[in-house]
Amino acid sequence: MEHRPYTAVLVDLDGTLFDTVTVNAASYRRALEEVGFTVTDEYYAKCCNGGHYKSFLPPLMGGDPDPALLERVHDRKKELYSACLGAARKNEALFALLAAMRPTARLGLVTTGSRQNATEILDYFGCRDWFEVILTSEDVEHNKPDPEGYLRAMELLGATPETTMIFEDSSTGLAAARATGAAVFVADRF
Repeated sequence: MEHRPYTAVLVDLDGTLFDTVTVNAASYRRALEEVGFTVTDEYYAKCCNGGHYKSFLPPLMGGDPDPALLERVHDRKKELYSACLGAARKNEALFALLAAMRPTARLGLVTTGSRQNATEILDYFGCRDWFEVILTSEDVEHNKPDPEGYLRAMELLGATPETTMIFEDSSTGLAAARATGAAVFVADRF
């Protein structure tokens, strides 16, 4: 059996590359409290982390919020995010692995988060230039668990599922990664 080297290494951002549960929970809590709602760190970690805001915010806002209010809360969360970045932690083991693979593999990041928040945290930790491709919720039509983001990243990096490894942590992210046919690794420890 012939061994093919991995051409691409794709990683998720929240919960995989960085522990951002506290960052996201705090910024969403502040945004929600401005309009009379709230979320705890525990609830955010259990029910929201890794999901898309259009799925997890409505239950926090009474079930069927005005779409404009939903967008206002999400936009405000993005504004508040950078002020909470001190609570983020790097996945040191994954960063060490990526550093070792950088000379021979092309790195990409695929997240359901916003471009603004993704670039803020990558800049905060000085690693945005590690990634040739950064795809966010603004770059895809269908977010995770749909594999669109990962498949598009492979295409942009000139990789195939057989030559790609993906690191993920959430159930929706893992479903998206597995649907691509690539090698999938669970990143769940910091």
